[in-house]
Amino acid sequence: MVDLIAAPDPHQLLPPVLACLPTAFASNLPPPALLDLVSPILRQRLQLITSTYTSSSENWLRLLCWDQEKGKRLKDVVEGGTYEPHPSSGEIEIGDVGSTKYKRLDQDTLRAQIVLPEWNLIAVYLWCAGSEGGGGWKLAELLPWDSDLERDPSWSHSIAAANDNSRDHTVSEAIRDPDAVEQPTVGEDDDDDYWAQYDKTPGRTPAQNSSPTPNGSAADRRTSHSDREYYAQYCKVQPVMDSHDLSEVPNQIGSSSVQGDILESIMRQQLGKKEEQGPMQRETQGMQTGVAENMPVNHPQPSPPLRATSGAVARLEEGAGQQSASEIGIRQHISTTMKSLYRLASSAGLEREEFNCIIQRELETNSILDD
Repeated sequence: MVDLIAAPDPHQLLPPVLACLPTAFASNLPPPALLDLVSPILRQRLQLITSTYTSSSENWLRLLCWDQEKGKRLKDVVEGGTYEPHPSSGEIEIGDVGSTKYKRLDQDTLRAQIVLPEWNLIAVYLWCAGSEGGGGWKLAELLPWDSDLERDPSWSHSIAAANDNSRDHTVSEAIRDPDAVEQPTVGEDDDDDYWAQYDKTPGRTPAQNSSPTPNGSAADRRTSHSDREYYAQYCKVQPVMDSHDLSEVPNQIGSSSVQGDILESIMRQQLGKKEEQGPMQRETQGMQTGVAENMPVNHPQPSPPLRATSGAVARLEEGAGQQSASEIGIRQHISTTMKSLYRLASSAGLEREEFNCIIQRELETNSILDD
């Protein structure tokens, strides 16, 4: 608790506040003198809200109350009062003042209530420890007179009594009956009943309660059997990434897709060729072979009908086509792999000469393994 707090002096605190109240009907902004007399939180309230005012008819008196209805009543009370300074002193006389009451909300918050019967007002002050000069009382709220607030038993007639009441209230809250603290948990029985309903769900939990639905019948077993047959069909599905289809006949001979000159060269390798050929025949054959190699293959061409009638010729054509396609694929794969390896080596910072040495060393190793 905070000690050495002086009691508020109404004759010093209230006249400057009362002198600022009539200015609310002349300007929609509070005077700077009033901002120095109020608490920090009320000062922020006045500054922030009045900065949004766009009409001169808006009044800031209602902002001195945190309750909207009391704020409207405060405006009417101030409008009906007379705020004239005394001719000799130049200050507003507050007249008789009721007894000052105190209320401590927590360790750092102490409030004082001052009743002004002649003005029909109740001023609530807050002790601010960080004020200039060490500490002081600042206006926290200005209310219209309220009999219920004046007779509120939570307010004490001295600061010491307010401290004692706050301490007693804290202790009573700490040692309050545990049953009262746990009272909101009485509804747990309802939650238990809710979750217990899941035990009645058929086939979902191992509860011993009998299921309200009939037991499984032969129709259910037939349905289960049909489901197994349905999912068993997935075993017969050809995988998407599997290029080898078992449904295809491997020895089936299809139409030839190779050129006639390739077939002729393969037949010469299989059946043998005469070792001696005339110069003219070899020259003619070389010209035909060169022309055939330079001709681009745009699309597959069927073999002549006379050759398709021979089974041996068809098998040779098929073998030549498969061999040609395999060789082309292997060469492309090797070329692509070498390019990828070179790019990888370049990205890693290897020089071309070092890369060539690595490739040459691997080739030599492969030749040793072949031997």
